Amino acid sequence: MGWFRGPGGLLTGFGRSLLRRRAKASPTADAMVGAAGHVVTPIPRGGYGEVLFSVGGRPLKYAARAHTPLALGARVRVSSALSPSAIEVARLGPAADGCP
Repeated sequence: MGWFRGPGGLLTGFGRSLLRRRAKASPTADAMVGAAGHVVTPIPRGGYGEVLFSVGGRPLKYAARAHTPLALGARVRVSSALSPSAIEVARLGPAADGCP
């Protein structure tokens, strides 16, 4: 019965395996196209900032660039994926729905 318990026991390993399966991977930048979020690090002309999203109730941040500079707090929507961890965004108008 000792192999079912303890630091390296069967039940311990089984529990860890279940936890790993339940943890969902973050969505790729491609999957974020169309999602709305807000700028948390200003995006300068020709440079990168950061945009925060709420995905499944948890915060998710991506490096982002835009055609025009965007200030802290600007509401944006993802227009394309630039790499697995970077996106291009466009400003949303003040009446846009679905933005966190």
